[in-house]
Amino acid sequence: MPILRLAAVGLLLLLPIMAQAPAGGYGKELALAGTLGVGPAFDAAVSGAYLYVIAGGALHVAELSDPEHPKVIAKLGGLGHVRQLIVRDGIAYVTAREDGFFLIDVSHPEKPALITHYDTIELATGLAISGDIAFIACRHAGVELVDISNAKAPQHLSTLRVGEAQSLAADGRYIYIGVWATRELVIADVSDPRRPVTVSSSPLDGFGDGVAIRSDIAYVVTGHHSAVAGKIRPVAGQPGYGKGHGFEIFDVKDRAHPKLLSRTKFPVFYGLYMDTWRVRLSGDLAFVNDTYNGIFILQIADPKAPRVLAHRQLPVVPGIGDGGLPVDPQPGPAVGLALTKDYLYIAGAWSDVHVVPAPGLAAPMDPLPRHGLRAGRAKGKPAESLTDAVLYRPDGQVYAVDVWKTDAAGRPLLLVAAGSAGLHVGRLTDRFEKQAVYPTKGFAASVSHSKDTVYVAEGMGGLGIYQAGADGRLSELARYTVPGFSVQQVVVTPAGNRALLHVGMNRLHILDVSNPAKPVRVIEDMHPGLFYLRAIPTGLAADRYSLVTWTVSGPFLFDLDPSAPPRFAGFQYPFRIGTENGATPDGANWLVTTGGYYMLLKPGEQRPPKDVGLIGIEGQDLSGKPTLFGNTLFIANALTGRVLALDVTDRARPKLLSTALLPEHPGYIVERGGRALIPGGYQGLLLWDYRRR
Repeated sequence: MPILRLAAVGLLLLLPIMAQAPAGGYGKELALAGTLGVGPAFDAAVSGAYLYVIAGGALHVAELSDPEHPKVIAKLGGLGHVRQLIVRDGIAYVTAREDGFFLIDVSHPEKPALITHYDTIELATGLAISGDIAFIACRHAGVELVDISNAKAPQHLSTLRVGEAQSLAADGRYIYIGVWATRELVIADVSDPRRPVTVSSSPLDGFGDGVAIRSDIAYVVTGHHSAVAGKIRPVAGQPGYGKGHGFEIFDVKDRAHPKLLSRTKFPVFYGLYMDTWRVRLSGDLAFVNDTYNGIFILQIADPKAPRVLAHRQLPVVPGIGDGGLPVDPQPGPAVGLALTKDYLYIAGAWSDVHVVPAPGLAAPMDPLPRHGLRAGRAKGKPAESLTDAVLYRPDGQVYAVDVWKTDAAGRPLLLVAAGSAGLHVGRLTDRFEKQAVYPTKGFAASVSHSKDTVYVAEGMGGLGIYQAGADGRLSELARYTVPGFSVQQVVVTPAGNRALLHVGMNRLHILDVSNPAKPVRVIEDMHPGLFYLRAIPTGLAADRYSLVTWTVSGPFLFDLDPSAPPRFAGFQYPFRIGTENGATPDGANWLVTTGGYYMLLKPGEQRPPKDVGLIGIEGQDLSGKPTLFGNTLFIANALTGRVLALDVTDRARPKLLSTALLPEHPGYIVERGGRALIPGGYQGLLLWDYRRR
């Protein structure tokens, strides 16, 4: 039986201030009329006579001939961890976090059919559409612009880096983004979709999320902690803690200088698990989702003086606390909303879609902008760095590269995880000589090997295990899947008998692959916080230890002694190191990036980073995922696109060898023969001569 470890580490970070029932000042309390019967739901939309809902990894379609009792008539599953939904012109567009972006034909609502599954740059969360451009908020990776003019073959156009983008709105040549912990409304000019440009950034009094736009007015919903807190995540009792929940209205006629018109506050609470806040517009009303606080309806005819007219919290769901932790029951979080005449359909993340009569208030939401952008406006190619270093550009994005073995002439063979383009194998000379392409059952997001056995993390397709035959061709040997969860990363130990997997959003699975034809899970571990941008280092310290990092809980050490069962080694470093950062082995210890520096971390260390000793280079930000080859340290920052090569012969006095800024999202860098191989996302595979500045 596998060992399951669910730590209480970080519990205090997740314990919420209880969301109280909104009292005076929040208008009429609306009644609940019933539920749709689809289970926990994340978003909903009304198009024509139909209600569309994403719930349980599926798109559900209900007809609305009786709007108080919608009837489900169709369902399409296999959509992963769904988040936001737009229905337009017979197509449903669905974001699904680590599982990407789905386009679904709903021209015949009773028979929804998948058109295509698109591989987004990171966690596909927020969604806006203008013309034939989809704008996808991919959390820490920023906003991805995708050409959807051909629904069967969406094309990546560019990335806009704005910080942690959760939700957004589009109108004409501009997009409006709710940026998370930095508490900002960011406006960007996307008139050339290949080269989006940030126009302005305006402070918010809470973490930024949902945005709606009408003419020259922007409506923003915020949450968590207010700006007066001073810190991004203060602790209970500090000023501003839990007081960031509200609704802010801006005049954006001058996009470069937005003006705050009003700010409405909602009841105080803090809950980390379901932290999303949305807004819909209909006539002179705004409909706001504030998770545990429920739904608020505001009169916005005068944007300088909005008034709350009505509200509704969702019922408590027995047996569910915040993030599954043992806290007092909370009202179910309201995370999505659809509108039709006299009715609201509230998506409850712990419960169902709730039908709420609102006569005289609810009406169809504002239509999507019809004067949107055309993909033909994208001129040429996006701005690029290291263009002369692009070695290979497949159709998909290059997530990872692994040096497999050498051919008879001593030339390296590379394994390339190329997203939607599958697994590519080729010889490295002064170029990449493609030898074979192997389609994968999901997006090829990571690759690792042991001798002639190749392991590929294939997203929703699970872990594919392949064996090389006498002719060198790979054939599938086994497949490891986790129902309801995708596999995002794989690292195989040098001994070849253990494989570490990033599963879903924050699960670590350790497999016994002594017999690769029959992988056996021996450990499942999960802690507060997510796995972002590859949480498992590609190497082991002392040939047996892996340091795996959860964003909230910090790094945990696992003992993978090849002669003993794998186990948690008893060491957890109790400090966050940063979403974009990571660790690389340095002998028996670890070199860990954090805060723009690195530190040398020994197992057992409990002091904060500044006391351990932060090592850096003046004027250089050393944030990113590190890999160490001898005395050369490489750092790849997927959030900023920056890559660095450092001489760390003297660990305490690093010297910069070279740096570059890439347009996309670099992964773990591999060194071979004095040159660096960079998995460069949609820019391709890069061969970087880092010794030449």
